[in-house]
Amino acid sequence: MHGQARVIRYRGLLALIVGAILFFSTAPASAEDSVTGTLTVGGKSYKLSHVSARRQPSMTDKTKTVLVVLLTDNAVPKNVLDDRYRLELTDLARDGRLHGLSVTLGLDKKPAGSGFTYAKEFGGAIVNREDQHFFAPAVFTDARAEGKLSGNGSFGDQKWEYTATFKAAVSTLK
Repeated sequence: MHGQARVIRYRGLLALIVGAILFFSTAPASAEDSVTGTLTVGGKSYKLSHVSARRQPSMTDKTKTVLVVLLTDNAVPKNVLDDRYRLELTDLARDGRLHGLSVTLGLDKKPAGSGFTYAKEFGGAIVNREDQHFFAPAVFTDARAEGKLSGNGSFGDQKWEYTATFKAAVSTLK
């Protein structure tokens, strides 16, 4: 009888351990994602509250990998985040439903290639250059990116600038 009670106890303990492992391994990484900062476009400020980071081939050199960090004031639908080119971001910005920017970082932790500023004030989106962004990394691994991004520029007579501190799990473009 004692042997059977011991087996039941071990099975219960095993079920508890397996349940805990499954719970913590499937918990969304985004629970740790955060951003604080603002984007100012044409004198209007928008609070940046959503972040996404993904590794992908460079648009200009397919042999290189880059990290694209997307900072926005509103949530971006998953289908748009998963899209290779994220063209719908321009439509969302044009409609005034989203303001934000994407910054391309090389694996050397420096801005690389072009990014975009998304705002209704720009008719949707404008391209910006790597020299318009600054990145101070805190963590930069295959799994996480954290640090401070800032930058500024202009489009016609409209100026834009931003400062943001972010933490994000890194996904990979499929």
